[in-house]
Amino acid sequence: MPLTRRTILPLLLAALTFGLGTHSTRAADVTGFRDTGGLAKSKETGLPVSWSSTQNVVWRTKLPGPGTASPIVLGDRIYLTSYTGYGLAPNQGDQSGLKRQVLCLERAGGKLIWRKEFDAKLPESNYSGGNNARHGYASSTPTTDGKHLYVFFGKSGVFCLDLEGKVVWTSSVGEKTRGWGSSNS
Repeated sequence: MPLTRRTILPLLLAALTFGLGTHSTRAADVTGFRDTGGLAKSKETGLPVSWSSTQNVVWRTKLPGPGTASPIVLGDRIYLTSYTGYGLAPNQGDQSGLKRQVLCLERAGGKLIWRKEFDAKLPESNYSGGNNARHGYASSTPTTDGKHLYVFFGKSGVFCLDLEGKVVWTSSVGEKTRGWGSSNS
């Protein structure tokens, strides 16, 4: 079975919580893909290097659907993306059902704080066993400036949300599909 966000995200979130949330002083925020500067380096020490469905898991939470974006951490919250309604398996569903979500979870326990859902601008690239089958429709890691979240959902656009999930602005990035999906990370 390939490692997908659906199979590893609960473990990743648990590792983030265990490694970042249980120290006496809280670790630095992770505000974008591979952390600030994109270097994928952490100053944290003593993080778990192995886990299973029970080992080193502090909490787990059910997500509405898959996605391959990295979660980001800001203060006591975790932000991530997912998708539902289409592309969950080859030849299943109709693109008109495709929705993308931005989720905000409690860092300490994984409880859902809020969920914002976005309709897809159609037609979208088909789920056909190519890149979309590997990374799906929520593959771009959100980022934050500490006041807003910025998410990219391919031709559906760029969305700026406040930290409570309210849309501040949107921007169109074009109408065409490229056949390989989209990602900024």
